[in-house]
Amino acid sequence: MFGHKEKFRTASIIGKGTEFKGTLKDKESIRIDGKFEGKIQVEGNVIVGEDAVIKADIQARSISIGGKVIGNVDCQEKVEIFPSGSLEGKVKASDLT
Repeated sequence: MFGHKEKFRTASIIGKGTEFKGTLKDKESIRIDGKFEGKIQVEGNVIVGEDAVIKADIQARSISIGGKVIGNVDCQEKVEIFPSGSLEGKVKASDLT
């Protein structure tokens, strides 16, 4: 994904064509390729696929964005936005690339 080998293993996936509304909590990392609306609280990493559309506030260790994210992002480590990705909202992170 995003022209390089994925760095993280994911425990949960919301696949392309899937729509989800609500609060998502996970102790591991997640990948979202579909549509999500609500709130995401993850102890691991969040990977946003190129076709994903997320309207949510996100709390995670780090996030890699290849799709569209609308909402505030609070990461302990890094927020990485790829050329295909976009982020509209406030960002709190130790590193933004």
